Amino acid sequence: MYCQEKSSKMLSLNQLLIMASLVSLEFCGAKNVVMIPPLSKSYLIYHANIGQALIELGHNVSICVPDYLANKGLVPHKKINIIKYGEYLGDVEALVYEKTQLIEKFWAGGVDTVGSLIPIVNFCKGLLEQILSDETFIASLRDLKPDFFIIENFMFTRNILVLPYKLDVPFGLIGTYHDYFLSRTPFSPAADQLFFDDGGDRKSFLQRVQATILSAAFTVYDIFSDSDVVSRYAPEKPDISIRDIALKAEIFITEIDHILDYPRTSLPNTKLVGGSSVSEAKPLSGDMKHFVDKSPNGIVVVSFGSGNVYIPDQIRSKMANAFLKLNLNVIWKINGTFEQQDKILASNWIPQNDLLGHPKTKVFVSHCGKNGQYEALYHGVPILCLPIYGDQFYNSKRIAVKEFGHYADIREITSEKFSALIQEIADDPKYRNNIQKASKLFKELYKVPSKEAAYWFDHVMKYGGSYMRSSGQQMPLYQYLLLDVMAFLFGIVIVFLVVVSIIFRLCWKLLTKYKVKTD
Repeated sequence: MYCQEKSSKMLSLNQLLIMASLVSLEFCGAKNVVMIPPLSKSYLIYHANIGQALIELGHNVSICVPDYLANKGLVPHKKINIIKYGEYLGDVEALVYEKTQLIEKFWAGGVDTVGSLIPIVNFCKGLLEQILSDETFIASLRDLKPDFFIIENFMFTRNILVLPYKLDVPFGLIGTYHDYFLSRTPFSPAADQLFFDDGGDRKSFLQRVQATILSAAFTVYDIFSDSDVVSRYAPEKPDISIRDIALKAEIFITEIDHILDYPRTSLPNTKLVGGSSVSEAKPLSGDMKHFVDKSPNGIVVVSFGSGNVYIPDQIRSKMANAFLKLNLNVIWKINGTFEQQDKILASNWIPQNDLLGHPKTKVFVSHCGKNGQYEALYHGVPILCLPIYGDQFYNSKRIAVKEFGHYADIREITSEKFSALIQEIADDPKYRNNIQKASKLFKELYKVPSKEAAYWFDHVMKYGGSYMRSSGQQMPLYQYLLLDVMAFLFGIVIVFLVVVSIIFRLCWKLLTKYKVKTD
């Protein structure tokens, strides 16, 4: 009996030692992770979700937040350290709209082209010049002694990649766009979807011609970064391009998937995770709950994203008239109120994810930004897309292609047609069945995207990402494009033609001499 008791105590002691050892190992494995999202609300929201998932894995997480967003509660997780910077930048989202006139150009009938990217690129480069010249901000990053950077692979803020290079810190990239050019993923302009495509799953001949020409241009020349970034902001380091820095990334996390998007070519160090902004819906409360509860036929959720998108009065009036024709009630994220408050609940903020997760939500009317479309997919709500700028047109087209809903041009559609489209999406079970099937598939394959992203970042922090890096990501661009091979083969052809020409001339001379002698 005594032996058994002694053995039991020793076993308990051994278990405690093992547990203590494991805790110690886990503690030693904790890394200081610094996340640098772009300077807008929607990106900050999903970075915060990934940051929380990394904390659950035992890491210390800091997020760089521009001053104008620091007090908006976009990082609700208390354990995430906020690095505030950029008081001199002002309200960046408002400035982008003001300087580029994106919204005004759309309402005036403008069409997005590749050329329309240039003003945005130049404006964002100006912002980054101020940030990268902010020695106080750089010093605060250095003082954290970061073990790993997580940086948004956002084409307009690409110059920020000089920071991990300057500070000698490994990093991973995460972004909405699967960037074949930046990650050097071999692709076909005919079959693979590119950021300048219209979102269809089949390209016409002219579209394939355009894709080929633009792909060649973007492969060779990067309009989104400056060639002298390293020499300006990290003069103590060897001067290389931003693209060459990007190729040092331990991993590329991409916020897309094969369910909402199309199947894509990818390399082992590119991981598709879907939308990290999604989460389970929380119960509604207050006015929202009361309004939804008294909507017998269900509701339509209307939102143009986290920013305050300007909508002209005639468009607002058209939309309101269309909503009044529905047998559904409407919750609309917009500044202002409407007389028919029993039919339309207007608010400058809505719990979008919680509303989309409510069983009474029948349709989501959206500009079709990344976060919103993934929340709709996650909760299985069909969408009517009203794109305004950027990737919203691509996103909208693929929603229609996959029959998860419709898309329309809000400038041209009539109030009657607008109302009819919403009602069709709500009444035709095809759209709800399609997106709910996709929702089940998405949850099965991608689980919780923020946790999937955190898992892969944690993985490369432990083991590095070199074993997943292709040889094409480790060679000069001219070798990757086979320019040396083509030059060699071209040289052989030229030499062959020269030799043949010489032989032909010699033969001709001999033939001519022989002919003269015989004459």
